[in-house]
Amino acid sequence: MGLTFPETAQKFYGYLDKDLREKYAKEAIEENVKQLTIHGGILYKNVEEVIKELSEDYKLYIVSNCIEGYIESFLTSSKLEKYFLDFENNGRTGLSKGENIKLLINRNHLSNPIYIGDTIKDREASQYANIPFIYASYGFGKVDNYDYKIDNISDLLHIFYKGKILYQWHDEKPVTGMEILQVSEFY
Repeated sequence: MGLTFPETAQKFYGYLDKDLREKYAKEAIEENVKQLTIHGGILYKNVEEVIKELSEDYKLYIVSNCIEGYIESFLTSSKLEKYFLDFENNGRTGLSKGENIKLLINRNHLSNPIYIGDTIKDREASQYANIPFIYASYGFGKVDNYDYKIDNISDLLHIFYKGKILYQWHDEKPVTGMEILQVSEFY
């Protein structure tokens, strides 16, 4: 859903006072992370193959609004941790997704990052960070303004091919050496 912890607490426990709402939300999310670590989830078709192939030529990162521990749980249960170089999340920093994108870009000295996501918040975060946005239309949200759209994760292989970008961003020349932030919506 792309919600921060306070937004999640409000969405599911908004009828309670703030302290109780956050207590119940924290307990539910911690249990969710525990279950994700143990049981994992069902990945979209070809996720591991696409991630593996992209990681051969591109640096992969994740930025999320999730709580601390969720990305680690996901990467462990999906066995995708070997493909991602770094990640950041709202639960660890308390920052917005756009601020976390900038933080990750600076921490890893990225020069040509691109963000892949499925919500308006993802688009807004990429705009805040002043980087291109690829909309994953198969995810949760609806986005009308994007630099490129994919209908399934395998479409990324048509955009990024062996160190070359096959899609030209508006009037700019195609670039190489892109770093990909959040290959979004794995399951």
